Amino acid sequence: MNLMDIVNGVSSSGALQDAASQAGVDPSQAQTLLQGVLEHVNNGGSLDEAADAVAAKVGVDPALVQQFLPQVAGLLQGHAANAPDEAQGLIGGLLGAL
Repeated sequence: MNLMDIVNGVSSSGALQDAASQAGVDPSQAQTLLQGVLEHVNNGGSLDEAADAVAAKVGVDPALVQQFLPQVAGLLQGHAANAPDEAQGLIGGLLGAL
């Protein structure tokens, strides 16, 4: 399982778009934001830099990314509970960084 599998799994239920709406983020950008955050953290980037890096890449205000992060963490936790063992380690590492 790779990052795109995780993004697609979290996105499949519509919960990601709902979380984006709650954070004030355009739901159509939710998947791109999540992917950007996961890639940034997975590539060794710090969480402190994630909001600015992802915001610049996607073209949104970094404050929106910051509001989105707590919503994403909850979704990833829920997804990890039902994910295969190989994905649980990856998601656990990402959550630790978040």
